[in-house]
This record gives sequence, structure tokens and C-alpha cells, in this order.
Amino acid sequence: MTIGDRIQSYRKKLGLSQEELAQKLLVSRQTISLWEKGQTSPTIDNLIRLKEILGVSVDEILEIKNDIPADPILPAELYQFNYSIEELTEIYKCLRNRLIKRPILFFVTYAALLLSCLGTSVPDIFTGVVLGVFLVGIASHIRGIRAFKKNWRKGNDKVAQSRYEYKIYDDYLTISIQRNGETVRTSKTYFQDIEQIQDIGGYLLLIISGQTFILRKGELPANSAVYTLLNRYLAKAVRQPPAGKWKVWSLILFIGSLLSIFGAIFLVGTVSEANHHFNENMWLFFLLTPIPIASIILGFCLRKRGYKYKKNIVAGIIMTVILCIYGSFTFIFDDTYLHSDVPVAKLEQYTAIDIPDYEQINTLDWTQGTQDLSRGYIYLTSDVYFNFQNADQLENRIVRDDRWLSYLPNDLVGISSPVDSMSNYDYILIYNTDENSYNALPSKDGTYHFMSALYRAEDHRMNIVEYDIRFITNSL
Repeated sequence: MTIGDRIQSYRKKLGLSQEELAQKLLVSRQTISLWEKGQTSPTIDNLIRLKEILGVSVDEILEIKNDIPADPILPAELYQFNYSIEELTEIYKCLRNRLIKRPILFFVTYAALLLSCLGTSVPDIFTGVVLGVFLVGIASHIRGIRAFKKNWRKGNDKVAQSRYEYKIYDDYLTISIQRNGETVRTSKTYFQDIEQIQDIGGYLLLIISGQTFILRKGELPANSAVYTLLNRYLAKAVRQPPAGKWKVWSLILFIGSLLSIFGAIFLVGTVSEANHHFNENMWLFFLLTPIPIASIILGFCLRKRGYKYKKNIVAGIIMTVILCIYGSFTFIFDDTYLHSDVPVAKLEQYTAIDIPDYEQINTLDWTQGTQDLSRGYIYLTSDVYFNFQNADQLENRIVRDDRWLSYLPNDLVGISSPVDSMSNYDYILIYNTDENSYNALPSKDGTYHFMSALYRAEDHRMNIVEYDIRFITNSL
């Protein structure tokens, strides 16, 4: 018989319906139905309440046959512990302090990365990705800490109401949990199956099958086998390499992995300052991947030798993934910008303005996608970059040309470029190609074709925008 069959049998003997049993247990009728069908199983707390309601023991409900044979040899050590809420709070604080170290490292690393993005001329999309990863990471760490806190406090009451009995034999130990004077669980664990032993202040924490069991150090004799296990675990898990090249290289590659992202940003920013091809230069992130990859390889080599250098592997994997993601932007956005001379030729043709030779032009063709702009329709936007000498030549021409405005009058806002704030530029020119007029409102309502030229002296850049505006006098 399954657990569900036994629960159903005991329930029917008492003449209880599923609904009546559910009310007594403070659960839903569907929960009782799922138990009896064998689709789910009751929790420890529910088993204890079932025991009281059905008048049978937990062992009878579970039909437990104790597989732990009666050992004719008495245990070498026997300990019984009860824990107060104050003790559990003390242990929680120690574990929490260890847990928050990783979020702090993440926060410092990404905060520095974000500040470096804000301090350079990287595109907003890149800064947005970094900010997004930063916010998601912080939220994830906060959620993890809160979940740890919630789960720990949720189990506090149960642990404080329980009595734990540890029997230690030659190569295994048994742990019995007693609650309300009754043993609710007994387990047997061989020493080699203990996953971890942590030394937390006045306590030792045994991690077995993902569960934590607490021993109070003050009640353990100096020659306790638990200390032998602790020393054996520490010797296996925290073995450090001898001082020398391994330690030096592991530290160099660990730090190098963390700093590789900053090096990649600096490299891309420096090259982009020269050729103004930021998206096309993102592949340079791949040039820094050998550093974290080397950290991963060294980490696995050290682990194979028995040294604990997990940090090299973790840092290497994280940074390799980040560098590869950003490096792939070149191939994802490789067709974003065009570098044709057509926008400059159009501006010269329409306005008869002589544009000096320029270093680079990046043009975005807006006709390839859908637009949802209330003010009109955009054909293209171009950023034209000049060197210092040609920029100086262009500025001298602009100053002597009355068609260039040093600011945008309020009455011309309605025919200005729909995609850029003209307050960011030093000189502005708006040309109506249909009426052959400069910096003037159309003579009548209708849709007009415009070309605007915006120049900013700070970075020697001219922005050219070709667009249509639907002009309605009453809308001004």
C-alpha cells in the first residue's frame, strides 16, 4: 500500500470525508485527494497532524521499516542538542555575512564598469545593456539574500522545537530528530558522504544531502571524531598551493579576468575615437577573451592538483561570456550604419554650402523600418566627423553665413528635426526644399520636405537629417 492508500484507509475507518479531514488539517480537499492518489505526499507538519487526527503513529502512516540495524556496539560518541532562537540567529548572522561578499564584489565591479561607460563616448545602447545587467544582477542578489533569510527564519521555529541526537560510530553517524517527544526522522550517513563541514563561531555545521545540521562545539571533547572529520575536510577542500608561480599566476589571471572588460571598453573607445565606427569595433572585445579563458584553464588545472581555486573558474567563465556577448554586437549590428557620401552631396546640392573634407560619415537609413512619429517621416540621419583643421575651416564658413542660427527660435520648433534636440548644437540650419527657404515656416498648410544641418564644435560633428513635416498653422 502507498502512503495515500493508508491515509484513505485510516480516514474511512474514522468515517471522515476528504472535506472533513481537510478542514481538520487546515488544507484544501484537493490536497487530500492528491495525497490519496499518490500524486503528492504530506509534509512533516502534516504527518504530525495526521497522526493526532487518525490516532496512528507517523511510522504507521509511512509504513517505515527501520533499515538501520540495531548495532550491538554502542556509539563512540553521543550528543543531544536543543537550540534556542538566539543561537540560531547568531548562526544566521555569520552565514549572512559570508553570503553578502559575492553581491558586494558584483556591485563594485559593475558600478565601476557603468561609471566607465558614462565617462566615455560609448553609445547609449551599450550603456543601457550594462545598466540592465547591473540592475538585474543586484535584484537577483537581493532576492537570493531575502530568500535565504526567509527560509532560515521559516525553519527556525521547527529547529527550536526539535531535539537532535547524534550517534557517532567508526565510519558513520546517525541523526535522529525528535519533536513533541516522538522521533520523526532517523538517518544514517557515512563519513565520506558528508558534503561539507563549516566552522561557524562556536558551532560546526554538517551539510548532508543539502541539509544543514548543527553541533555545538562547546559540548564536543577535544578528541571528538567530528574534529578529525573537520580537519580532513579542510585538508581536502582548502588545500592551498605552495607559494610560488601557481599562486602568482592564479592571482594575476583572476584580477586580469575582472579587469578584462574595462580593458576591452578602453580599447574599443580608443579605436572608435579615431574611426567613429563603434559598432564595427565591438569585435575587439574578443581580443581580451584569452585572459579569462586562461584563468579557466588554470583553475581546472589547480583543482585537478587538489587546490581550491574555484574563483579563477567562476571569474573566467563570467568574463568570457560577457566579452563574447559584447563582441558579437559587431555581427548583430554590422548593417546599422551606412558610410555613403550621398547625405553630404544632397546637403551641398540643396543649400549650395561647401562642406570640407571629412573623416567619417555614419548614416542611419530610417526607410528600412516602420516609423511611429506624430510630427512627420524621417528618411535618414547622418553624423559627419571632421578633423581639427577642416572643422576650423567649416566653422569659419558657418560664422560668415547668415543662414546658420546660433539657437532655435520658438516659432521654428514645429519644423525642426523630429529625432534630435537642437539645443545640443552650436549652429542650426533648416532648409525647406519645397519652398527653397531657410529657417522659416511654410507659407501654407501641407506636407513639406526638409533637410536640417546641426553642427557641434565640441566634437567637430555635423548632424544631417532629411525628413518630412506635416505643417498645420492652427497646431502652432
